Amino acid sequence: MADRFMKQGGWPSLILIYLYGVVSAASLTKAIPLQAHIAGLPGGRASLVGLFISLMAILPAIFGTASGAVIDHLGARPGLILAALVGALVNGLYCLAGSFMPFEVIRVAEGAVPLLVYAAAPSLMIATAAPQRRSAAMALWSSYTPVGTSLGLLIAAAFATGKQWHQAYLVHGAIFVLLAILGLALPRPEASPPAAARPRRSVLALLRSREGIAPLRLAGSFGVLILLGLGVSVVMPPSLSRHYGISIGAASSLLAVTNVVMILGSTLSGVFLTRGVQPGTLFGVLAVVGTLAGCGLFAPWTQMGLTLASLVAWVICTGAAMAVLASLLPKVAGAEHRASTAGLLSQTGALTTFVTAPLWLAVMAFDQWLALALIILIGWGLSTVLLPAQTRASSSPNPAGESRA
Repeated sequence: MADRFMKQGGWPSLILIYLYGVVSAASLTKAIPLQAHIAGLPGGRASLVGLFISLMAILPAIFGTASGAVIDHLGARPGLILAALVGALVNGLYCLAGSFMPFEVIRVAEGAVPLLVYAAAPSLMIATAAPQRRSAAMALWSSYTPVGTSLGLLIAAAFATGKQWHQAYLVHGAIFVLLAILGLALPRPEASPPAAARPRRSVLALLRSREGIAPLRLAGSFGVLILLGLGVSVVMPPSLSRHYGISIGAASSLLAVTNVVMILGSTLSGVFLTRGVQPGTLFGVLAVVGTLAGCGLFAPWTQMGLTLASLVAWVICTGAAMAVLASLLPKVAGAEHRASTAGLLSQTGALTTFVTAPLWLAVMAFDQWLALALIILIGWGLSTVLLPAQTRASSSPNPAGESRA
């Protein structure tokens, strides 16, 4: 029955793949509402929290593209199930750790979850989606970050003010266990061709291919956009708490609820792209509006209503921009390099993630909103410049049988 429900190309299986991305992204932000508890662990202090949040990016930053090449060989479906099992394990280990040092080690190991998921999930989604659903599926995939960060904030915010804050890790771990079980019902693409007939899949093969420049540009644009989106998620809860006198838990919940609106941006972007709007044109408009909205988030003269309006506009623009980048993934790389390209995006995003929290928190500590506005302005501009100018001559994906899962 599960196999019939999760039939290849159907929405139930695509949504399940999407949930792997969501739950993985929650791993990054669940530490934000809990930062006071983490800093209070033996050996911890507040100045180390920003670094702690970024430690999860070490493995993806080093092995992101390599993991994509491995997924190309071994298959995306087993990679997703393994990622869920790792997620359950590390969340259980958090509950056993009693000091800051073990927390740091576990945080590094937790990076294996996005390392696997961000290479495997989009590859499996493209390979198994029905052709008429592929664009919509990638638009959906592009929203995993805001939904996932919201999930992480909500899980942790529920325990942020209590002594049982470790239960946030138990809840997250239980969700990973459920995903591992459901993952057994994920569909498999059609059988791959014999080994001798399969194209060579490796990091060097990707970079040496005629597609190499376009994936690199796409990865760069993606990484800068991650720096902007995650940076705002890191500093908005303490900013709202400080300027409007609300608790950090309430501010985190408010940000989490608002972030879900990013799905609207992804949906609108998908509509415009399917109606023939060029990705570069759409991205340029989003960059202008996103810059204005981002500056409004931190301007000292804004009131709560204007700040929230700016936040809504910000998440819509970043969600739409992510959808534009996701729509280009199957166009800048063929099936033989699909997971490698997804892994390259993951690695670039991880590299920027590693510096995002310390950078934004350090700038915020000076309480100079113009510095934050400058980061937003430069970031949107750079992301726009890096957007691939050309895509593959044929954007029609190869049959699902060309990619193992």
